[in-house]
Amino acid sequence: MDDGDIPRRTRTAGIAFAVAALLAAVYAVVTQLTGPVVFEEGEREISVTSGTRFSIRLKDNPASGFRWVLAAPRPDPAVLQGAVGHYDADEPARAGSGGFRYVDFTARGTGHTEVTLRYCYRCGTPQADEQDENARTRRFRVTVD
Repeated sequence: MDDGDIPRRTRTAGIAFAVAALLAAVYAVVTQLTGPVVFEEGEREISVTSGTRFSIRLKDNPASGFRWVLAAPRPDPAVLQGAVGHYDADEPARAGSGGFRYVDFTARGTGHTEVTLRYCYRCGTPQADEQDENARTRRFRVTVD
C-alpha cells in the first residue's frame, strides 16, 4: 500500500455514507414532489399509515380577523406530530378575497387520536371572546395504521 492509498475500511465507509446521503436526497425530492395527502374540511374520518404527511384544508379569510387554531384536546403526540401549515389565497389574490388554510401533520405511530380545529376571532389575544357565537369547531378522527 502506498502512502497515498485510501485504506479499504475508510473507502467502504465513505461509499456507504455517500449511498446513504444519496438515498436521503432522493427521499427528500420525492417527498417534495408528491407533497402531503390533503383532506377536505368535510372529511371527518382520516386514515393514514405511519410516516404519512397530510394536511387538512379549510376555507379561510385572514382579513376577517378570524383564524384556525389547534384547540383542546390536543392530538396524541405519539400518534400525530403537528407542523406549521400555510395559507393559499384565492386567485386572483385580492385584499379580503379569502382562500384556504392547510394545517399539516405527520403520522408518527399507530393508534387513534382526535384533531380539533377552531375558527375564532382574534384567538390568543386579549380581545378574543372564548364564547364567540361565530366561532366554528371542526373535529377530525385520525387513525394511523
